[in-house]
Amino acid sequence: MTGREDSAFRFGMAESLLAKARESHARGDFREASLFARNAVEAAAKAILACFSIVPRSREPGSLLDRALGFDAFPPPLRSEASDLSEAWDSYGMQEHVLLSYGDEANRIDPWTLVTARRAGEAVAEAARAVDFASRVRLAVFGPG
Repeated sequence: MTGREDSAFRFGMAESLLAKARESHARGDFREASLFARNAVEAAAKAILACFSIVPRSREPGSLLDRALGFDAFPPPLRSEASDLSEAWDSYGMQEHVLLSYGDEANRIDPWTLVTARRAGEAVAEAARAVDFASRVRLAVFGPG
């Protein structure tokens, strides 16, 4: 599989996960919306990294984007925005995945109670931003088509 093919696969996943996040949010399923959104951010980060490298198994989208930034081929006009996104995506890593999947086990709070409408809305907005950014990176690296 080429980098272009891997990136396209992962980008398609990010788009599908974003659609599921939006659908869940519209239904008021805020935990599900947040979990789908978190996974969309991760898939978008992997789609970006796949433009330059083999993608490792990871649940840390901020670290994946940082790794992509380490390549000289990363599009210079998008570097500053990527640095800003990397910091934001750090909060969508493994810790958030576990919290959205299992809740706060130490305090016995299930994930459906933890996720508010506002938190879910912010997660869906971040996922949309991630998918848009991945699309622009892919276009800059591979061109249209």
